[in-house]
Amino acid sequence: MCVSVMRTTAALLSLCFWVNAAIHAAQTGPKCGVPQVWSPMAQSLRVVGGTEARHGSHPWLVSLQLKGSHFCGGAILSDRWIMTAAHCFASVSKEFLSGVRVAVGEFDRRVDDEDEQVFCVKTVSVHEKYHHSLPMSHDIALVELDQHIQLGAHVQPICLPLPDEKILPQTRCIVGGWGRMKERGRLPAVLREVQLDLVDPAKCKYVLQTVKSSVLNRGPVRPQPAMTVLCAGPERGGRDACQGDSGGPLVCPAGSGGGHWVALGVTSWGKGCGRSWGNNSSRPPSRRGSPGVFTDVRLLLPWIKRKLREADEQQQGRTLLRLCSVRDGPVTDSEGVIRNPALPGDHYDNNELCVWSISVPPGFSILLEFEHLDLEDDSYCRYDRLTVSVGSHRPVGMFCGSVLRWPVLLSHSQNATLLFSSDISRAGSGFVIRHRAVQGHSNPGCGSVVLVEDQTVVHSPNYPQPYSDDCVLRWVIYAPQGHVVKLDFADIDLEESDRCLFDSLTVLGDVEQTEEIAVLCGDSIPPPVLSYHSVMVLHFTSDSSITHRGFKASLTFISHADLHHDEDRADAERQGGVSYEDHRTANWRRTASYGWVNLDLADPGVQQSSSRVLSSQADVAQKTPEDPRLNVGMASDDEDYSGEASGTV
Repeated sequence: MCVSVMRTTAALLSLCFWVNAAIHAAQTGPKCGVPQVWSPMAQSLRVVGGTEARHGSHPWLVSLQLKGSHFCGGAILSDRWIMTAAHCFASVSKEFLSGVRVAVGEFDRRVDDEDEQVFCVKTVSVHEKYHHSLPMSHDIALVELDQHIQLGAHVQPICLPLPDEKILPQTRCIVGGWGRMKERGRLPAVLREVQLDLVDPAKCKYVLQTVKSSVLNRGPVRPQPAMTVLCAGPERGGRDACQGDSGGPLVCPAGSGGGHWVALGVTSWGKGCGRSWGNNSSRPPSRRGSPGVFTDVRLLLPWIKRKLREADEQQQGRTLLRLCSVRDGPVTDSEGVIRNPALPGDHYDNNELCVWSISVPPGFSILLEFEHLDLEDDSYCRYDRLTVSVGSHRPVGMFCGSVLRWPVLLSHSQNATLLFSSDISRAGSGFVIRHRAVQGHSNPGCGSVVLVEDQTVVHSPNYPQPYSDDCVLRWVIYAPQGHVVKLDFADIDLEESDRCLFDSLTVLGDVEQTEEIAVLCGDSIPPPVLSYHSVMVLHFTSDSSITHRGFKASLTFISHADLHHDEDRADAERQGGVSYEDHRTANWRRTASYGWVNLDLADPGVQQSSSRVLSSQADVAQKTPEDPRLNVGMASDDEDYSGEASGTV
């Protein structure tokens, strides 16, 4: 018989207080990713050869134990759910699970720590696509506890990242655990921590290929599994996770600047522990190393949401994990309302992650109309925000603040995703959005956001008649993978002003509006404009006086190969025009400016024409063609990995 144990004096003496606290937590939601005890991370941290953590500095960390012995870590997602690695549960039989205990609030395994609680396992959900061979794809599992966790100073949940959470390479992240302190070493009694910098995805992929290079050319060609991992750790080695750390989270500072930590990864495996890996190709396979390899939680968020929703439905609607305070999920009705919170006058919770998937029949488009919007305001919507996307992670717009937003028309799109996320403070009264399936694709009017995925012609409202005052209209254009967007003007007639402060057309390189390519006004037709990547955003706006004819332009998609071919030919024709210090950088610099402004030969007269083109030479020089991480294949075989998994039982 499994008996859950709360090892705190307060828990034994204050059951009434716990009931009240649980009710309060259900109403407000616990603040994830914010430890009440901070552990300063010294520069010399090495969990291999590591440093002891401070008690309470990793309040989300749990110890999975079998017959009293630690074998894996995990992270608290809520007062009922734990996230860990799939390989920690080679068996999910009742016999095995009956012997597993989950210790939260654990610090020193030799004593009963303050706030320590021990629970039995009710259910375990292992990802259906998990496979133990490299690169150990989909190595994630969810553990449901048999009772609720009592949250406190030393026991708190960790935040999940957003699907589009932008955490850059070299970001300093942290792993904590009770894993081995060196390869084939002993397990420590006290929690340890290590600081690991994120590795560039391309370098991560290459290093993992060198780990398996001895078997890449053997046997028939097999389908390559999706790469659902990320890497962290120094090339020289010396700092790493190790056996016993598996399942624990790789926590990183949130890219939104919200002052909290997110579980970007789940500790999965590694070749050895703390080995150097910078020169793997010159070593025999048995002596090669790797950085720490972690399951990329961002890629598996839909699976996490689905599993938790299924469990919620089995519990007759009782919310077990308050990732979302209202009912989200698939939406198939031809018309309806999406709102959060459920009741007018209430406020949405902190730390929310809600996802709605809207589907309409073929021949219809999706129209979203805002009836209410009150989210935390920020210029770049870094905190609380509602993101509208189509397809596979293709954002159309991000919305925040309290100004009632314009409609969103997703032309030719039968599927759309609405993702709402909130951080740890300043909850507002939320949003109310009406969604409708509409037929036909009439010309968009002022106050719309329009998705464009085909080569077409765009123009200002009422063109060639004058546009109206106080008009705002936005187009979000997506080219196919491996292409850029070319904007070619046939006509332009906008109110002219210094720096285009009144009526203007702004060309942007991203939906977040952080990459400004050009700002246009006046009546001089500008040369064509190219996007940095496969996305371009056009933002047209007019003020309250003086309207003109507007603009008309065609959108075409150009492959990277054709673009570079045309540029190389143009260079040959110029014969000695401009020399560039670095061919690779220069090649993309010319790509970004192709056809409209040569950044090294710009005529001052062009820069001061009535059609102003504003751009940053430094920014353009740093752009590179996009290199998506999703579905990057790696060769693998069916042999068990012979290296060091980070926490095998």
